[in-house]
Amino acid sequence: MITGETAGQAAGKQAATPAAAPKTQQSSFAKKLSRGGSASFLINSAGMALAMLMQVALARVLGVDGYGVYAFVTTVVTFMVFPAKLGFDTAIVKLVAAYRVNGEWGLIKGLLQRSNQIGLALSIVLAVAGLAYVLLNGDAAGDTAKAVAYAAGFASIPLLTLATLRQSALQAVKDVLYAQMPEKILRPVLTIAFVFAASALGITADAGVAMLCFVAAVVIAYAVGAVVLKKRIGRELTAAVPQYEMRSWMKLSGSLMANAGVYLILGQLNVLMLGLIENETQSGIFSVAVRLATLVAFMLTAVNMTASPLISETYAKGDMDTLQKVCTSTGRVGFLFAVAVGLFFAIFGRWTLALFGPEFTQAYPAMLILVFGQVFNAFCGQNGIVATMTGGQNALTKVLVVAAVVNAALNGLLIPSLGMTGGAIAATASIMTWNIGAVMIVRRKPGVQTLAWSLGFHLKKAPQGNGGGDKDESGS
Repeated sequence: MITGETAGQAAGKQAATPAAAPKTQQSSFAKKLSRGGSASFLINSAGMALAMLMQVALARVLGVDGYGVYAFVTTVVTFMVFPAKLGFDTAIVKLVAAYRVNGEWGLIKGLLQRSNQIGLALSIVLAVAGLAYVLLNGDAAGDTAKAVAYAAGFASIPLLTLATLRQSALQAVKDVLYAQMPEKILRPVLTIAFVFAASALGITADAGVAMLCFVAAVVIAYAVGAVVLKKRIGRELTAAVPQYEMRSWMKLSGSLMANAGVYLILGQLNVLMLGLIENETQSGIFSVAVRLATLVAFMLTAVNMTASPLISETYAKGDMDTLQKVCTSTGRVGFLFAVAVGLFFAIFGRWTLALFGPEFTQAYPAMLILVFGQVFNAFCGQNGIVATMTGGQNALTKVLVVAAVVNAALNGLLIPSLGMTGGAIAATASIMTWNIGAVMIVRRKPGVQTLAWSLGFHLKKAPQGNGGGDKDESGS
């Protein structure tokens, strides 16, 4: 009932309602991003601190050579987990977020079931292949600790694969806290605890023992994460009848897998090639520089956990204004954080590296180069996520492949003569290559700019109706 108003005033309020709706919706998304971003930042901050503490503790306990073996094995395992996921980790984030908008829980249930079945089968094959390699090659030229480290690492591949898929499912339903807690908090705490417990029991701490402790932590963290997933979305899925769209899922996941594979190459190939060309000790030292430099873009990565499903959801609804606001706000926060951390490492980088041991300070020049690359990465914002979540993954793949070729070529040319510095130059050059290309992709479609500040570029905005109605480039 209207009281105390003229008909014109009432009509004016009613006329204003449609205009106010988008603002209300944008405010809702801003609250979701702020709330989810805060949770993601807190859990990632704690996880980052614990991960660094674990690496420092392992480097001190194992020594530079033992730590080099441990770090190299984890890099090899990371490369082997990648094909087992088959791109479903990213596909789950994209598809589940979109399915929830339409209440399609049957498709969600089918996607989660099939992706886990495929991931488990592939990961078992890879784990068996890795264990067979260890058995056929004996104890790695008499180094039993190294052989144990490789065997334990390969054995963890199935659980690491399933844990990643479970994390993606919780991320897709915007449960950022529980998505990350088992792996980012529980796993490093347990690993450190087990290593020190082994030392207290008189067991010599070497790379093999450290990897066994890591595997034990993986098992416990996976069990906890599985229970959490069942409690968080089990109720909705229990009543749903699974539905399958395998053709479109496989086509999408294959495309996303290509992108993820190139991201993996861009992030870890330098560490792997340094270990193959030089030795595992140099690879381990360089891996510390890579880990520290990655912290520069930490804020952007933390916000990704919340922003990814929001980007998919806003694009599905055709809400391009909110999509641009998400990109701008996350990009600026991520870049300012990157500048602050970059300056810290420029001033206190040697001291930070020395925490791992005096031998690690030789990575300081390489770390500075890597830090510059990560600051540039943060300035370019959420370009990769936006392209992936809005159907531009095929175009992004082409850019990433070019960057990966640049990375591999420069690694092969520079590592033999410059060592860690050569690897850092290769990594930074490839980061700049794909970021420039990705910014241009999302400028064209969906018509947003992800730079922290546009630098005077005026981008053409996509029409409002081109959101969820467009099919992505994979045809899904």
